[in-house]
Amino acid sequence: MLNANRAITPLLVLFAFTSFAADSPQPAWVNVTSNVGGEKWGAYGVTYMAAVPGSNEVIAGVSECGLWATTDAGATWRKLGGDEIKSRPGRIVFDPQNPAIFWVSGSYGDAPFQTTDGGKTFKRLGKLAHADGVAVDFSDPQRKTLLLGLHEQSQSLQLSIDGGESWKKIGDKLPADSNHSTDPIILDSKIFLINTAGWKQKATLGIYRSIDAGETWAQVSTLGPAGQPLVASDGAIYWMRLWGGGLLKSTDQGKTWGEISKAAKSNPIELPGKRLAALSDSQILVSADGGVTWSKLGPPAPFKPNGIIYSEKGKCFYAWHLSDNKNMDKQSIVRLHAD
Repeated sequence: MLNANRAITPLLVLFAFTSFAADSPQPAWVNVTSNVGGEKWGAYGVTYMAAVPGSNEVIAGVSECGLWATTDAGATWRKLGGDEIKSRPGRIVFDPQNPAIFWVSGSYGDAPFQTTDGGKTFKRLGKLAHADGVAVDFSDPQRKTLLLGLHEQSQSLQLSIDGGESWKKIGDKLPADSNHSTDPIILDSKIFLINTAGWKQKATLGIYRSIDAGETWAQVSTLGPAGQPLVASDGAIYWMRLWGGGLLKSTDQGKTWGEISKAAKSNPIELPGKRLAALSDSQILVSADGGVTWSKLGPPAPFKPNGIIYSEKGKCFYAWHLSDNKNMDKQSIVRLHAD
């Protein structure tokens, strides 16, 4: 029997994950940067990616160039919307009942935006800007309650109860010495979670939980995570510590948290079969036991990615990294087929 803590060869993991034949060739990463973003990018280039649920469509956010989509595995890309989104896109949240409806957040520009037609048009929600995480109350059929964390700002959390038409600052109810509050989670109309983490000196790290829609907050962890958390299909929440590494997990709606692994070094995504995938430098890791143990999947990416996504319909992974300028010789988006 294999030791659970041993790294399994990439081919064996791929066989376990899909239906690879024993004599299949080793898969390879393919540069699919193509025409994404047009001729000129803003600072940092490709800043975010998302796979559209139930579709082979994949979306890339490009700094100051908006959102771009591909339906041919990255061979070509088309621009979504007009010129509304000029930020550095950093989050896309899809409506679980209708993926043609999604919310977009980004820093160094207006945010958030919403589309109800799959990205043909976008509407700016309110008059906020320079944002990171956006969360939506999907327990409400009308999607009226939203949270927005502003970029690299303490006590910045914003609440909307009218679908984003207006916003009220509720971050001032967090401790005055807390770090940046950028990545909110909404579990239902009353239960919110927010991180406090960042580069602010002499500021506290942690996770805070509210059971009264943000009126009061209780600290439930002193380990400050950051980035886009994963609320998995089984209800477990995964979040990566900003400093010192370590994947945090909660199985009780964020009441308590434990550190489960330091093997993964990025916020995880969920794969079919309730598996998790995350990064360790340039290597994709996969876990089948809720993040306790991890195994290598496929070859390392040709660069250290800033993130990965998985297109279930397209049966492939995409990885991207930031860059100062557009340079086709220095690939920005690569794809790895999983079968």
